[in-house]
Amino acid sequence: MQIPANICNCFQYYFVESQNIKQILRSDYLASFLEVNIPMVHLSDVTYHSFKDYSETKRSKEQIKRTEALEKKLLNKYTSIIYSSEWTKQNTIDYYDIEPSKIHVVEFGANIPAPSDYKISIQTDTCNLVFIGKNWKKKGGDKALMAYRKLKSNGLQCTLTIIGSTPQEPYDEIEDVTVIPFLDKSKPEHLKKFCNILKEAHFLVLPTEFDAFGIVFCEASAYGVPSIAANVGGVSQPVRDGKNGFLLPPNATAEDYADKIKSVFSDKDGYIKLRKSSRREYETRLNWEVWGEKVNKILEETVVNYNRRNGE
Repeated sequence: MQIPANICNCFQYYFVESQNIKQILRSDYLASFLEVNIPMVHLSDVTYHSFKDYSETKRSKEQIKRTEALEKKLLNKYTSIIYSSEWTKQNTIDYYDIEPSKIHVVEFGANIPAPSDYKISIQTDTCNLVFIGKNWKKKGGDKALMAYRKLKSNGLQCTLTIIGSTPQEPYDEIEDVTVIPFLDKSKPEHLKKFCNILKEAHFLVLPTEFDAFGIVFCEASAYGVPSIAANVGGVSQPVRDGKNGFLLPPNATAEDYADKIKSVFSDKDGYIKLRKSSRREYETRLNWEVWGEKVNKILEETVVNYNRRNGE
């Protein structure tokens, strides 16, 4: 297989690290070398620059410099860019100096079927908390578990269901903690279990260290479940403070999370209103049908503007 010399030069350090030609050819950065006479549209939730500090892949300063140079070349080449959050859009403008008018923001949707059996009015004798995340540490699992225990010690009747990971410290079944290490939503029985948990949940608790967006917030909103989450990365896009949950500072403690949950849950009328507005956020913003309509409009406008600029 022959690869153009300019591509080989730019990806030289990838050859050294991976020795994997398929990995290189799959890279989005190859698009920076394309020369085409049609519009190019980029869809993503994050840039390399905004994500690199949270990535587990460590690179040298020279590698970072080359990667960011390629990313800037790529972003400048695109006719339109579609991100899932204002946070990523602003990062792209500030760091790469990309023209703001060609960057659009369209929220992703919930990766579950649109539920028709969601509950707005729900029992409030027991507060059912849900934590969903594959990486226990990075998604703030310890903080969520500590917040739950704090609520229990303060006399609030509650349960905690953990989906996708396992606590790194011992827990007792007497604590009303249910751990489901893995669910595959492509399997009907797993999807049904996932949806049934959300149907009975009162809060999604996710003190995450970083999320570029967070589709799980869309899925919670689909069932009218408010999210209590860390205001990091692009989380403020799916979670609108006071509409489908509340955002806490990145350094908020487990006690802060417990206090917020107790405060919101104690106001029964206010809590039901929050469930209603959470479902409304899903219906108006956080579903794939709305995403498709908005993206189709952007694509149509992109083609029209491209043809106008090129005299077609």
